[in-house]
Amino acid sequence: MRICISAMNTFLTACSLLPFYLLGTFPTGHLIAKSRGVDISTVGSGNVGATNVMRNLGKKAGVLTLLGDLCKGLLAVALASALSGRFEYACYAGIAVVAGHCFSIPGKLKGGKGVATALGALLFLSPTAAVFVIAVFIAVLEMWKMVSLASVSATLSAPVFTMLTGQADYLNYSLIAIALIITYRHHANLTRIAQGKEPKRGAKTSSPAPGSPG
Repeated sequence: MRICISAMNTFLTACSLLPFYLLGTFPTGHLIAKSRGVDISTVGSGNVGATNVMRNLGKKAGVLTLLGDLCKGLLAVALASALSGRFEYACYAGIAVVAGHCFSIPGKLKGGKGVATALGALLFLSPTAAVFVIAVFIAVLEMWKMVSLASVSATLSAPVFTMLTGQADYLNYSLIAIALIITYRHHANLTRIAQGKEPKRGAKTSSPAPGSPG
């Protein structure tokens, strides 16, 4: 009986996270590109994230996309916390909103890589970890000049930081799940890095390879 109740509670919790997943699918980059007459899903890597938008439409469009995606993550966990009063539920909402951004509605939009959305969630869940992650991103980017490597490194550093600083287990587990999602979304980039073919920041490429960061 207890197992059935636990399974039901898990199912209901998962269903209640659907609105946060849908919030994650909000196509910030797609809408910004569309306002300029561009279908971002057919340009560059086809991703709707800030990197692809910036590479193809310029810095202003990229920054707007970055801020919009960041706000999605921040809004999702803030709403979850306010509505439930439970920190662990806000952590679950963080996973849901990142999953929504990375795996948008099938057949409709190609999702992004989830880095900005994850950072937005982290700014609410653990501001100190967010500052650390940003520092890691900047350091790796400056050393190796690859946005994808910096993104994955920063994402993986988040749960390491929270575990070492003794933060809540719910946060640690959620950040591990988010890191796995984002790392998976960068699998093509990681393959190219291993092959020495990943483009570096500032490199001029006429046609970014599928799976490029963004």
